[in-house]
Amino acid sequence: MLKEDNILDRLQQFVSVDAVQRESMKASLAEEILSSDETLKAANWIVSFIESLCHAKRDLGFFTVVNNPELVADLIEVAYECLPENGVLQPFVTPMARLLYIDKKERDKLESERYVQYRAAAMLDSLISLNVSLPAEVVELLLSDYFINDLPTEELNSSIWRRLADRGINISCHINTLHSYVKNDETITLTNNSLLALWACIRGGYFDTAIPNSDQTYKAWLWHLVTSCVHKLKKKYEETTRLVAVGCLLETARKYPETQGLILECMSKWGIREPKSPRSDFQRDVKELFSRCKNHPDTTCLPAGYVITKNGISRQRTGG
Repeated sequence: MLKEDNILDRLQQFVSVDAVQRESMKASLAEEILSSDETLKAANWIVSFIESLCHAKRDLGFFTVVNNPELVADLIEVAYECLPENGVLQPFVTPMARLLYIDKKERDKLESERYVQYRAAAMLDSLISLNVSLPAEVVELLLSDYFINDLPTEELNSSIWRRLADRGINISCHINTLHSYVKNDETITLTNNSLLALWACIRGGYFDTAIPNSDQTYKAWLWHLVTSCVHKLKKKYEETTRLVAVGCLLETARKYPETQGLILECMSKWGIREPKSPRSDFQRDVKELFSRCKNHPDTTCLPAGYVITKNGISRQRTGG
């Protein structure tokens, strides 16, 4: 077993060399940390060093300055390799949340800073999946108004938000962004993670939350959710996407009967037929969805002035 001093010496050596040398040291350093009896002290050292390189304009909030982002990313990678095995998780939660979004204009961010955001998101996603406790500051950061224009990090963000919702944390503030991810359909992972997060919002009742500075609740987004999910039932989509979409629709139809008529109409207009003899899980779910939606065929959550066409939803033209 390596003694504490040896581990701290190795960490000090790691941060003292250049990026090329660090790359060759990462795997062995992670193994040494795992084989030592001082993983907690190693974790605290890494966290302390990362925080010494990062600064914010206020006491609480995302970091605004990250000095030597390449080194910060390397340290996160070393810590990430140790996560599943050493059980030392809690020290990383708050600094990773504060690195999730570097608070500066997107055009001013270095590529290395965007990579820090990605590594922080990957680590935070793993931490939350391992049921680490979330301090109030971390929850506040994750529910704040931030948007990252980077697909791999967006994929992780949507996974983080879904995990929060599954924990009973109200993520209604992200419903608009999640829906845009589903609608834009940029990657399968982003689409599926976002559908799962929206499904969790339905289960948690988060669509009943009041929209800030409005007399409406997030139920105003139900018709967006319905139309996007029905569209994802089409054969051109991957089976996993279709399964998540129909599951979300089943839960939506159960919890919000006013969506049932719209679901039926969209499926009729967009060629989603009721299976007569369902054989797959997807077909059985679709058949159940048809059966469930026949309860309220004459009610709809579609706003006035909109119509369903074969090509999608559009505003109804008025004469004049």
